[in-house]
Amino acid sequence: MSEPEFPVPAERVIATVAKLFQLQGQADLAEVLASAEARIEARGSDFGVMYYALFLDVPVTLFATIEPKLVDVESRIRDKLQSAVRYPHDVLSEVVISTILEQPMSSVGRPEVGDADALRLWEPQTFRLFLSHVSVHKVAVSNLKGYLRTLGVSAFVAHEDIEPTLEWQTEIDFALRSMHAMAALLTPEFHSSNWTDQEVGVAVARGAMIVPVKLGLDPYGFIARQQALTGDLTKPGPLAFAIARVLLRQAATGQPMREALAVALERAASFADAKSVASLIETSEGFTPDQLRRIGVSTEANSQVYYARERLQRYVAEHVVPSPAHTR
Repeated sequence: MSEPEFPVPAERVIATVAKLFQLQGQADLAEVLASAEARIEARGSDFGVMYYALFLDVPVTLFATIEPKLVDVESRIRDKLQSAVRYPHDVLSEVVISTILEQPMSSVGRPEVGDADALRLWEPQTFRLFLSHVSVHKVAVSNLKGYLRTLGVSAFVAHEDIEPTLEWQTEIDFALRSMHAMAALLTPEFHSSNWTDQEVGVAVARGAMIVPVKLGLDPYGFIARQQALTGDLTKPGPLAFAIARVLLRQAATGQPMREALAVALERAASFADAKSVASLIETSEGFTPDQLRRIGVSTEANSQVYYARERLQRYVAEHVVPSPAHTR
């Protein structure tokens, strides 16, 4: 006898519930569902009602962020399922979230990415973003890299970040294995490149966050289901800002991006840089108490923050949680 099946496929279930979470301002739960490989399995029946479990396998980088609150996340998703997906005789009564197991990587010919390698490839205390692109757009991509830098993002651009004396394939491999996320710059030539599809494939295998940036080409292959960010390489400032906002909003990349912003404010070298960083901070939630403290300190310690000082001080005041000693 074949196993009973839930009335609708798992893909439709998670797409619907993810949309609900998104519309209701719960982006963290929407990201869990959008990133998951899902399946529904029968768990048993009672008095004519069949009970099912929804299994969600998520990338290890995302699982690491939700593991400390796993029971709560599973419970919140289960409650939303039971509210939104209602059938008289078929009930989704359980949610189980697991991580997608990593493939073993042979150490032969694959040296570890050491601290010296990371310092060579990435600026310290920044968000590490690999820019997958074709070389015909190298000037525009270099301009984008410069704007990202002001926002605390260290962008790896192969044509300029690889020293001539180093084996270039090894350096790209190091960058792919030590990045926080990837932005795939989908220009019309992207798919015909010998390397860009491989770079994206490595990111997919790692379970790394990938931001598809639509620049004349729609996402395809493994990233086809992801929401693309539409951009314009001739306007690197707004594009850099948009990429940073996406990184801030995703569960897997939000915290390292917020830390990068706190550092970027400390290091801001001009009024314009400080205002750009401040604008991103103001659109974000989830800064830790220490990060909020440092943002507040920067408004006084860094003179370049002058024109954003009042805005940021107001933001910090609104988001600092009083200690128990001050709430008695």
